[in-house]
Amino acid sequence: MQLTRLRDRVARCCGLRDAGVSGTRSLEVLVLRGLAFRVSSLMRTSRHLGFAMLGMPLTTLATAQTATVPGPSWRLSVADYRPYLAETHSVRRALNDFAAAVARRSNGQLEVDVLSGTVSGSPAEQIDALRNARLGAPQIMLVAATGLAELQKEFAWFDQPYVVRDSAQVDAVVEGPRGRALLDSLPAFGLVGLAWMENGFRQLSTTRTELHSLSDLRGMKVRTLPVQTSINTFTAWGAVPVPIAAAEVRQALERGAIEAQEGFVSQLLQGRLFETQKHLWLTQHSYGAQTLVINTSAWRSLNESQQGWLKAAAEEAARVQRLRAREEELQALQSLERAGMQVHHLTPEFTASLAKATLAQ
Repeated sequence: MQLTRLRDRVARCCGLRDAGVSGTRSLEVLVLRGLAFRVSSLMRTSRHLGFAMLGMPLTTLATAQTATVPGPSWRLSVADYRPYLAETHSVRRALNDFAAAVARRSNGQLEVDVLSGTVSGSPAEQIDALRNARLGAPQIMLVAATGLAELQKEFAWFDQPYVVRDSAQVDAVVEGPRGRALLDSLPAFGLVGLAWMENGFRQLSTTRTELHSLSDLRGMKVRTLPVQTSINTFTAWGAVPVPIAAAEVRQALERGAIEAQEGFVSQLLQGRLFETQKHLWLTQHSYGAQTLVINTSAWRSLNESQQGWLKAAAEEAARVQRLRAREEELQALQSLERAGMQVHHLTPEFTASLAKATLAQ
């Protein structure tokens, strides 16, 4: 009789209406059957939650165990599209500042984990993983505007030569109507734009050739970004564009496949390109914008207050990052000069001729 009552209590606890078993050995079978039923139910439920249980309140999980488990109500994750940046880099510092600001503004009700790794693949593949909530993707990611241009072509505006000339103009654009309109266009593509960060302006470095006029670029094999805007720019200047990824530049220089390259000052320093190139020309011909974006499913899982905390924290961290990035560029220029690289400022006439040539394309 006692065994029967115990068996019935176990059946009710495990969610089974009819035990259908008897005896001590069958009681063990009943327990295992009940556990299997619970696991199966949980797996069916998890399919509706998305990767990493997007936007699920941690209190929902905590309540199933104990109502006194401390911790934030919601937790999200953020990553940069590059896994190799040092923690002292302005971007890594900004992501940590962003996470701290979210926790501060929400009084701990919303937290963001800053991931050290990133999503594998090309920029386009990373963005696809983010917007479609692929397995292993964070909910929030810092991506290059160049990558977003493959979804929304207006983001390629920043890559156009000389559309912005200096940092003051950059800030006016990204915090003005154009910047807001670009961010507002992203929900149609499965993303919500939070704020603008930066890589800075792209410059041109050469192995031996000095540049004094547009004619000096004629026939020069120049590594460009693997995007049409960059290819068109150097074609208009009479150069021979060689579109390759940044990671391949050093090897291409060493084997003579290219004799010049466009990129950020920080890339010259990090890639130690000063060991193979001697001249840096401050062309400032295009601007590398970066955008902090969140998956729309994660965004919609947040209430209005949580969305406000996230947006305000992102804008706060982004403004500081842009200032730090400009300081980093000045420090990198000094380091390159100490390493023996010659840094050249273009004459206003030379810059005007570059800009004029691209207008005709």
